[in-house]
Amino acid sequence: MRFRTSRSSLAFAALVACAAACTATQPVRVLHKGESRWIASLGGPLLPHSSPTGVVPYTNVGMMWGRSDDVTLSSNVHLLAAAFGIAGVDVGAARRLMHQRGLVPELTGQAQLYAFAGSGGARLYPNITGTASWEAGPRTLLYGGSALTVRPSGATAVIVNPLVGVQRDVGRRFALQLEGKWMAANIDMHSGMFEGENSLGGNGGLSLQLGVQVNR
Repeated sequence: MRFRTSRSSLAFAALVACAAACTATQPVRVLHKGESRWIASLGGPLLPHSSPTGVVPYTNVGMMWGRSDDVTLSSNVHLLAAAFGIAGVDVGAARRLMHQRGLVPELTGQAQLYAFAGSGGARLYPNITGTASWEAGPRTLLYGGSALTVRPSGATAVIVNPLVGVQRDVGRRFALQLEGKWMAANIDMHSGMFEGENSLGGNGGLSLQLGVQVNR
């Protein structure tokens, strides 16, 4: 990638852009009461011209737990942030808003708080995610929705991140996700960190995440 600022300021700028957009949506649907899963997500902005890997390897690991049949709690540690000397965590709660009924999707709402602290200071980012999901067979979910991230400073107060994905159960213990997002779809990126390289119409940037869930 093309770096134009110091390492610490670059890291903080990347986290501002990717606080909610660089992680797979977990859970897509709430867990059963008492069920718990280890979770991880790997992926980020698609940068085929300026990154050797083509994707920024943003990584987080954590856990989610079914508080009830309608509410699931989650928490994550952000590993790429730690590699830049920045402590990053998030905590959240997801609630089932409506069961799937035929072609009418199941609706899930999730509220999260992202917290980062490093040499550039400490910052909090509230985030709300809404997803609609459909069963595509006994082991597969198709879903779409959007994450809305509140930015405490800057011209745009709310960052919009539309998303689509698929989740597939593998055996009895594992579930895999593939999710695409249009990060910061409401922000002009022509003069941003990635110079509009992966934007749509000059706005935001495309990203891809792989999510993994493991039953405890």
